[in-house]
Amino acid sequence: MQSVPQEPSFQLGTAYWNQRQVLRARRDRVLALIRAVDNAGDLSSFQWAQLMAAVLEFKPSLVLELGRSFGNSTCAFNEAANVLNSQGHPCRVVSLCLSDNWEALVEPRVRQVVEESWFQSLEALRANILTFDYDRVIQGAARCLVFWDAHGFTVAECVLGNILPRIADRPNLVLMHDMLDVRYLPPESRLYEQNVLWKGNNWSGPRVRLGHIESTVEQAVAIVDFASRNGIPLESADHSIRTRIGDDPGKLQEMRQVLGEELFSLCGNWFYFSLGDARQSLTFPRFAPPAPEQIKAPKSKSNPPAVRPGWWARIRHKLRQAAKAALKRC
Repeated sequence: MQSVPQEPSFQLGTAYWNQRQVLRARRDRVLALIRAVDNAGDLSSFQWAQLMAAVLEFKPSLVLELGRSFGNSTCAFNEAANVLNSQGHPCRVVSLCLSDNWEALVEPRVRQVVEESWFQSLEALRANILTFDYDRVIQGAARCLVFWDAHGFTVAECVLGNILPRIADRPNLVLMHDMLDVRYLPPESRLYEQNVLWKGNNWSGPRVRLGHIESTVEQAVAIVDFASRNGIPLESADHSIRTRIGDDPGKLQEMRQVLGEELFSLCGNWFYFSLGDARQSLTFPRFAPPAPEQIKAPKSKSNPPAVRPGWWARIRHKLRQAAKAALKRC
């Protein structure tokens, strides 16, 4: 049996360093977009810069965003796509989500800070990830970057069994949010602290630990299983940034000077991988599309469920707490 490679071919820390001047030049635009989205609890400003660096370095012709919510990552990706297009590297962003938060609440605010042409590279769709026609957007895309930010085992099965096989024959990169690197968490984070066992997607306290990965979402279980079967290294943004920037005092100082605390952090709180790094012949789970009666209708702000306000407030509070805690650790 072949051993798993020590490092993946793509390194976020290297991308962050290489793209620092581009990020610096877009700093005011990025901060304006962050204010327009007005949902910092979902994605910290330094994570915006990190995601942009990944796109700018990898130069995908397609960014496929799975889960949009209010559109933090949508804006980060499309801002990077605009830069690539201006440099002669065609790039488009296709974003899928059931929620209408983007078009109902956020897009009108974004239009106040960007030019109309900014939207030409973006296709933000209200669509079901489980039933979407991926051939339509993947066909012809020479390089694919997938942002996997929709949760649940059924979505994981769709990503691993339906989407990834379609991009395995070309350069690819998959980014995963809501996953922490245990190696860079405080020692006391290992404690249960009266929490019950994690039994599935849960923002109320319980978390699952799998090796050096900690998370609240089922995606973590699915990707550890998939990566283990295929011999694919899972890299964290935290580890890559710390080993390629944090361990070099000169680079660390320059990054802090060039990007400032808003766009630079040693923390990342997300993982990534590429199918191209697999040391085994690729194997994928079978994906069975849901029956029509199992498909959920798109969520609408005009007619939200009665429990939605309290539910969203609790989750948003948890996310903001996590973002603040991450900043303190870094």
